[in-house]
Amino acid sequence: MEIEKKIPIHIGLFGHIDSGKTAIAEVLSEIISTAGIDAHPQSKERGITIDLGFTSFILDKYLITLVDGPGHADLIKISASSVEIIDCALIVIDINKGPQVQTGEHLIMIESLNIHNIIIILNKIDIFFGSIENEIQKTREFFNSTSFGQNVPIFTVSAKKKIGFEKLKNGILETVKSLKIERSTKGDIIIPIDHHFSIKGVGVILTGTILNGTLNTNQILEILPVKTSGRVKGIQIFHQNVDFAKAGDRVGINIKGVELKKIFRGCYATNNPKAFEFCDIIEVKVTINKLFKPKTSFGTQIHITIGMFTTTGRIYPYYDLDEKRIQTTVSNKDQGFKAIIFFKEKVLIRKKNNMMLLSRLDLTPTSLRILGSAELLKIWQESPLFYKHKTKKGTIKNPDHPQGIVCTGLVKSVNGAKKIVGKKLEPPFTSVLDTFGTKGAVIIGIENKEKMIEKGDPVFLKELRSFYVKNI
Repeated sequence: MEIEKKIPIHIGLFGHIDSGKTAIAEVLSEIISTAGIDAHPQSKERGITIDLGFTSFILDKYLITLVDGPGHADLIKISASSVEIIDCALIVIDINKGPQVQTGEHLIMIESLNIHNIIIILNKIDIFFGSIENEIQKTREFFNSTSFGQNVPIFTVSAKKKIGFEKLKNGILETVKSLKIERSTKGDIIIPIDHHFSIKGVGVILTGTILNGTLNTNQILEILPVKTSGRVKGIQIFHQNVDFAKAGDRVGINIKGVELKKIFRGCYATNNPKAFEFCDIIEVKVTINKLFKPKTSFGTQIHITIGMFTTTGRIYPYYDLDEKRIQTTVSNKDQGFKAIIFFKEKVLIRKKNNMMLLSRLDLTPTSLRILGSAELLKIWQESPLFYKHKTKKGTIKNPDHPQGIVCTGLVKSVNGAKKIVGKKLEPPFTSVLDTFGTKGAVIIGIENKEKMIEKGDPVFLKELRSFYVKNI
């Protein structure tokens, strides 16, 4: 089989812990990679998936790669790291329990990064004694409340008894044929590294999915951000040697000359380091998750997933006013917002086509923790200038003075009074018209001169103050 001629499709496996994702992968899969089903030693010890697993099978002209991530709440950032490389998703639900918290969290995660095609698998029908048709209908009602709608394809299986998998495969093929995927095989080689190891007698192996470009043997690749480089000695696609691989292919790369100890998940292999930048301040446009309940205040700590890497930082929402960034707080009622993100440490950023997942993993796992997604707008070398409203409160001293309405308390001195002459006031007053006396009192205007005002009435002056955010 000439595996490189198959069309590569990557399907993410998502679902709450113990829903049977990995068991389903075992039944579907024909080819297991070195980073395959629960390959991590702790997965065997703990009996749960704790790392990304990659397996594959052939459907017609397609090479289907299953990307199996953990369903455990504490490991969601590992599942999040798979979203950049998948084309559609299988959502596994234990038919005996129905959709659970991480089911919803995974749905929001894939929805946030524009993955629109999903297939629902109701597993464990061998130990279900209710009406399967009723359970399918309940599942449709659940998905009707999401952006995916009630007409999602639903299949019932038993991974333990291997029941229902022919229909499932036909359903996967039908969905895959409907996908409109554009792979960019030209330009820079971009490969997020998901696993790295050494094989005795062979050398260093890097595995990942090619996001852009075409990889050939004997090419020189640089590993960022660690700045180690090497020559590609060999390329495999699921254990088959190939001379080249292109965008969409999941590859194992035998590479000579790199320092393995420096490499970590989150590194990129590329032939053009200039396609990336190492930075700690970025400007983004955020698409907010409507089900995320907490407000996002100026300076909220968040988790940011960029490709295969999750880090922490602080987010500073703002809105534009006369080309000024005004500090603000946002909620899920907002359609979206702009923000500056300060990373806790410098991170590697792709300059183009960079989408990020924003989370609040400090929140309890029983709540939905996906804030939304972010699109990179600009990389900053230092903090941009922000503005915030500062409100000063004064009081009416004399509403009937011959020179006009006298207000005190906005400032403390005559020099301060001179500085606020001409400043706008909150209604029903208009602006500061002039100074009065030598102790900081001012004369103010009023919108409606017939409006009754009394001594002691409040006066508010809202000013914009500029400031910079100090990096954390």
